[in-house]
Amino acid sequence: MPQAAGLVLEPVKRIGLAQEADLLRQALALRPDSRLMRKRYAAYTNQTDAFAETIALLGDLADPDVDEALLLVQALLASETAAHAARAAEVARRAATQAPTERVRAQALADLGKAQLRLDDPAAGDTLRLALQHDPHNKDACKRLTSLLMAGDRPEEVVSLCAALSEHGVAHSRFFAAWILALARVGDVAAARVLEGDRVLSLEGQLAAPAGWASLEDFNDALAAELLGHPALRFERYGTASELTWRIDNPATADAPVVCQLLAVLRDQVAAHIDRVSSLEHPWVRARPATAMLHSWCVITDSVGYETWHVHQFGWLSGVYYVRVPEAISSGTGPGGCLGLGLPEDIVGDDAAARFGFRLVRPRAGMMRFFPSHVYHRTFAHALPERRICLAFDIRPH
Repeated sequence: MPQAAGLVLEPVKRIGLAQEADLLRQALALRPDSRLMRKRYAAYTNQTDAFAETIALLGDLADPDVDEALLLVQALLASETAAHAARAAEVARRAATQAPTERVRAQALADLGKAQLRLDDPAAGDTLRLALQHDPHNKDACKRLTSLLMAGDRPEEVVSLCAALSEHGVAHSRFFAAWILALARVGDVAAARVLEGDRVLSLEGQLAAPAGWASLEDFNDALAAELLGHPALRFERYGTASELTWRIDNPATADAPVVCQLLAVLRDQVAAHIDRVSSLEHPWVRARPATAMLHSWCVITDSVGYETWHVHQFGWLSGVYYVRVPEAISSGTGPGGCLGLGLPEDIVGDDAAARFGFRLVRPRAGMMRFFPSHVYHRTFAHALPERRICLAFDIRPH
């Protein structure tokens, strides 16, 4: 169980993204034939949504290795065109045959399945099932296969699949989320609520002023200034639930000491929360990692920004700390600017979502909330001139 010693913070970045990009370009220019340099630069361009650069870098290689192939597939699928989906399927299929391990083969097959889904290829389901045979723990294959089955009105198959995966010790957030959705869809809302567990496994509270600060308000003002002036602040990010939002993917840098102080405080708060729930009998508690890392990011919304329904695929426990919240949100009565917890109506249906229940969390500056990463949540646009600033995080198993 992650105690303070087993729960570590993500390493502080010593240089910004722009400096990192310059160094990677220089290294690649000095060693253009280096697979290592190519892969590092391609990982960077994919991370920053520069998918065309990844395709230009890797698309014409005569003999890409499996890692290069999968980076190329990621970029091709991000372009969301039929031609690139077809190319992605070809590259992923070749990578699956060349994969050195079952785990890597499963990932190549999961990506092939995604390309086939884009192409409306009926073989997608079989490909994703094969991926799970090679690695039952593959999150992408689980997500894509269960989504396909739910879209085909086959929730009973999802329930059976999840029961089978649990026998293999599978316990990641995508797995729990799929099982919860399927249980609600087949009418077993009580079991879905128990498996979700938000009502007993989560924590909501107000942070005290950290050491060295006269008040929490002063601390939050300094924190907001660091985040709003952060050099990595950018608008939108492909592949996230954020719509029309500003984001900082790695806010913990050497030039952001207040951010780093907050993360250290949150780490201790999370460790204490885990201690409190560790005696509860729940499959999520049993799946707690022995060691984990706190990975954070920042979301800033103007009047129109919001988050669609989602879970956190890579986390075990997730959380949010509210740095700045307009008063009209904190004292309001509508959903604008709030956090919503429940189930997506477009997946389970309006009736099942209503019976499962919807909880509205009204944020205020200084509030923190922790919840299992498989809990579905969303936010609502606040339609106000002020910005809403929060720092979100995942506890990611090592």
